[in-house]
Amino acid sequence: MSEAAKESLHKEFELERMILFSDAVFAIAITLLILEIKFPEVPEDSTTRDALHLLYPTFIHFGAFVISFFFIGMSWARHLMLCKFLKQYNNTVIFYNLLLLFFIVCFPFSISAFIDNIRTAYLLAIFTYFSNILFVLLAQFLFVRYILKTNTALAITGSEDEKQYFYIKSKYSFLMIAASIAVMTIVAIISNGNLLAVAISLYVLPLFAIIIKRKVKKYKPKNLKSVNSAIN
Repeated sequence: MSEAAKESLHKEFELERMILFSDAVFAIAITLLILEIKFPEVPEDSTTRDALHLLYPTFIHFGAFVISFFFIGMSWARHLMLCKFLKQYNNTVIFYNLLLLFFIVCFPFSISAFIDNIRTAYLLAIFTYFSNILFVLLAQFLFVRYILKTNTALAITGSEDEKQYFYIKSKYSFLMIAASIAVMTIVAIISNGNLLAVAISLYVLPLFAIIIKRKVKKYKPKNLKSVNSAIN
């Protein structure tokens, strides 16, 4: 085996280590989410109404867990797709990968902050949680942009339409959450922190999602499935 082949094999092994490490972090973050949920102790003489009152924080916590679980799963799927385009790495790739993983493992903390403050500081709870989502999407977008736009030598050749589609999806996903948080912030300031007004402003998120989906759809390659098969 030539020296060039040995170096290429060694680089491939190192890249695989980075990907396996990332997969482990995603898995641990999801596991920690469910470990944060504790079933409350319900006294024997409690009525159904009392029991439901005690379980109310647990229901909220579990709802946040479900949302976080699928969001982290979606982030892992995008990370997997990005790694399909990646053929080599450098220190900047490692930095962006660690930056993304940092905000992923912050989810157990943001959920705890959300649950602990949902009654006494509703706005703080909402903004803490959505900020975590925002920073994950920002880190992911910066990672995608660096590989597919800034330093294209790190990516495989070909599949340009799919690369563009993936880049656009990452960009608009970040912009969607950023715009939603901006709307919530403006509403919170104008309404002087009115909880109902801020809660209603959350409905801009599905509205933005519909707009973004229509905007991104035109970039979707017609032969996306065949392109995926070629990459695999």
